[in-house]
Amino acid sequence: MVKKYVITGGPCSGKTTTIDFLRKQDFFVFEEAARKILKIKFKGKHSKEINRNIFQKEIFKLQEKQFNKSRDKKIVFFDRGFGDTLAYYLFSELEIPFDLLELAKNKRYNKIFFLEPLNFYEKDNIRQERKAEQKKINRLIIGVYFKLGYEIIKVPFMNVKKRVEFIKKLL
Repeated sequence: MVKKYVITGGPCSGKTTTIDFLRKQDFFVFEEAARKILKIKFKGKHSKEINRNIFQKEIFKLQEKQFNKSRDKKIVFFDRGFGDTLAYYLFSELEIPFDLLELAKNKRYNKIFFLEPLNFYEKDNIRQERKAEQKKINRLIIGVYFKLGYEIIKVPFMNVKKRVEFIKKLL
């Protein structure tokens, strides 16, 4: 049976670096759905320039596709999961569609690894949130996964190699 793990955290918490490190160690990983959607469907725009409701629904569709695709693997890591998308609905002050909430309740991950923020903060062409927004997103992510019935494993700030070792011990 496939083991499904989410690597999550607010903006600038080292998710992509951690996911890339896991990939280099031959784990099967799915890249962040939001970044992929932005590259494919909203090329050249950052997330604040597009309709948030449409964007979140597109992310959910891709996450569901990734979740279903992972059936033939032994261990899979997701760069963000359904709970993250629900948290961003709340952050954007959008109503969460009932069908997406039900999907998030019924398609379960084995563990949620929440990466504590890095000790610096950098914006990029996609990550446009301010530091105060980062903190709010962190709270929302933790709150949503908690309400979905998950125990959240907090991964402290440390170098990527130590973070991955920490995670691997808990698989």
